[in-house]
Amino acid sequence: MNKSILIIISLFSFFNQFSQESKKFDYELLGALVLDSKQLISYKIVFNSSDNGFIEGYSYTDLSGENETKSYIRGYYNPKNKNIQFKESDILYTKSKFLPDEFCFVSFKGQFKGDSKKKLLEGEFIGIYDDRDTCATGKIKLVSTKFVEKKVKKLYKKILKIEKITKIDSVVKAEIKPENYLKKFSETRIKSGEKVSVFVYTGKMKMEVWDYGKEDGDIITILKNDIPILENYTVKKKKKTIIVNLDDKNNLIKIITVNSGKLKTNTTKLKLYDFRREYEVVADLEEGKEAAINVVRLKVKKQPK
Repeated sequence: MNKSILIIISLFSFFNQFSQESKKFDYELLGALVLDSKQLISYKIVFNSSDNGFIEGYSYTDLSGENETKSYIRGYYNPKNKNIQFKESDILYTKSKFLPDEFCFVSFKGQFKGDSKKKLLEGEFIGIYDDRDTCATGKIKLVSTKFVEKKVKKLYKKILKIEKITKIDSVVKAEIKPENYLKKFSETRIKSGEKVSVFVYTGKMKMEVWDYGKEDGDIITILKNDIPILENYTVKKKKKTIIVNLDDKNNLIKIITVNSGKLKTNTTKLKLYDFRREYEVVADLEEGKEAAINVVRLKVKKQPK
């Protein structure tokens, strides 16, 4: 495979981690946190804006990395002068090993600039610990995901032209096809040996399980703190609902692939429901392997008087 093809495929690998949300938002932007130390951290925000300028949505830090984290963002946007500000709070999930009180939450002020199609957003941010101490400073640089998708589609057209000269593997070609990678990376994925932590405020959680890919006879076992709650279950397209009691602060849910069916990997989707939020995770596992979701039960924070 020649150098130009490798460069294009590498670019696809970069962009595929920034795919669209299953839920539509008014604004969806991606780019990076540029720390004063010159370190770059991938960053994405999605949010809706109300008539009074209040915005609410989510941020994603270190996309597809070992510290990938999703948090709430809330703030204000003024469409007249294009100024925007928001703060992160309350982690929904993370792949990081750090505790919630060790997280550095972004507080941002900036402005939309330039071409409206790009929705270029730039500004300064301060990272703040839960105890209000500063943990980082730098800039945020983001651009509309729709603009990125157009660029990616142009790259894919270049690949098709190159293929006329150099044969490209059909598997590689299918992987980098825009509609395929956008679908594949639209949710949080945990692979064999990985663990993601989610944070809830309830003692009882509803969990739905179903086959995210082709129904091919995947068989799984799910354990909660090493006790089976679903054993040797053949995953179907139809959702299976389980009520899980969260008796402990940390409730480790293990998903084990007993049989991966006709395909090489098992792609089971799990949806977890708290009384005020929900989480979707795709377990992309090889046969005989496992991944884990650590469901951390938190106390409801009391509002200051």
